[in-house]
Amino acid sequence: MVTPAELVEAAVQAKLDLIAVTDHDTMESVKEAQERGEAAGITIVAGQEVTTAWPAQTHIMGWFLEKPIRRGMSLDETVDAIHDQGGLAIVPHPFMPVYFGSIQPGMLRRLLEKHRVDGIEMVFTVPIGSRRRQILDAFYLENEARLGASVGGSDCHFGSHDIARVVVDYEGDFRTAVQLRTTAPRRARQGTTVPFEAMVRQQWRALVALPVRRLRRQL
Repeated sequence: MVTPAELVEAAVQAKLDLIAVTDHDTMESVKEAQERGEAAGITIVAGQEVTTAWPAQTHIMGWFLEKPIRRGMSLDETVDAIHDQGGLAIVPHPFMPVYFGSIQPGMLRRLLEKHRVDGIEMVFTVPIGSRRRQILDAFYLENEARLGASVGGSDCHFGSHDIARVVVDYEGDFRTAVQLRTTAPRRARQGTTVPFEAMVRQQWRALVALPVRRLRRQL
C-alpha cells in the first residue's frame, strides 16, 4: 500500500539496515526498492510471497530470488522453484487459525517429509493464541534441522505505520546468518494506528483489484 520510495524511507526512519520486499505474487517493486535502498544505505532482499495451489492457498516466501515464482503450484513445487534459482524458502506466519494463507501443522509435516525449508517465522505480528503458539514452539524444537532458521516478520503493508514491529538480529552477512541458523527474531516496536481509509483500500486491493488483474492475466 506504499510506493518503493515510501517503504525505503520508512526503513530509514526505523533505523533498519536490511529489509526483504516480498509482495504477494509479484516482484514488480523489487528493482526500484533496491535502487533506492542502495542510495539510502539499506540492503533490499529480492523476494516474493507466493500463493500456492487450491484449496489451501498457503503462502510461502522466497528470499534472494532472481525472478518471480509462478503462483498456483503445489507447496512442493513452489519450494523446488525457489531453490532451483538459488533462493531461500521461508514459511511465513504459520499455524494461524484460518482456512487459507497460513500453513497448518499437518501440511508442514508432509512438506518436511520431502523438502527442507530455510527458515520459519517464529515471531510475527498476527496473533495465533497461546495454544497454537505452544504447538508452534514444540513443532520447531522437534523439526529444527529441516525448518532452518528462526526468523521474524512485521508483515508490513503500510510503510511507516507497521514497519519494524518485528525485527531479526544477525551478525555479518544476512543470508549466511539464515543458513547457519544464527538469526534471532524479536518484537521491536508497536505499530502506529493505520488510517481507516488505508485499511479499506488495502482490503479492496487484496480481495478485488488484484484477483481481477490475475484473472485477466495482467499479473
